Amino acid sequence: SHYFEDLVADLTDRVHRDPKTRLMNFRRFVEQLEAFLALEQRGRWCAVGLVDITSFKWYNDTLGHAIGDKIIDRVARLLREQVRGEDLLAQESMDQRGSQELQARFGGDEFCFLIPDLDRFSAAWIIAERFSEAVARYDWMAEDPRLAEKPVHVDVGIVCMLLGPVSERRPFARALAHDLLGRADKLMYEAKSEGASQIHPIRVQ
Repeated sequence: SHYFEDLVADLTDRVHRDPKTRLMNFRRFVEQLEAFLALEQRGRWCAVGLVDITSFKWYNDTLGHAIGDKIIDRVARLLREQVRGEDLLAQESMDQRGSQELQARFGGDEFCFLIPDLDRFSAAWIIAERFSEAVARYDWMAEDPRLAEKPVHVDVGIVCMLLGPVSERRPFARALAHDLLGRADKLMYEAKSEGASQIHPIRVQ
């Protein structure tokens, strides 16, 4: 009985997690985000964000895919160290985007997160900065000496939303989840287009 329970738990965990970074996969993250929006009762701010490794294609093309994998793994670890117990952090899986972008990306170098409970929307900026600074402060030469030439940075897009009555959110939880992710994605690409490590926040009520 315990054997089969452990087996089911292990298989479930494998379905829900990225095998390399052990972060929740994007599909599971969306499910959890939808459930949160449909059920959360507290009338506080929440935040949804996307984190993208700046110029990741350059690392893959110039230094090779093995270094690219190391960078993804290390960024995942650094982000995981910054989340609070109730926060969610996931890695976007490769099959979530169009094939044209996949060919350019060579893998899932984006991460998404949910901060479920904020007293004020400005606190999300502080957390996003903490993510960015953790990556910027890391000694990337420990992964490969060639990274001294171009240390790794991330771009962050983050959307903060004031949680209204749950009865108003529940019928539209799925659409709302995808809308928040879409807004965060747009902001993240706006940050990326500036050519430097940036954080772009927006709030909605």
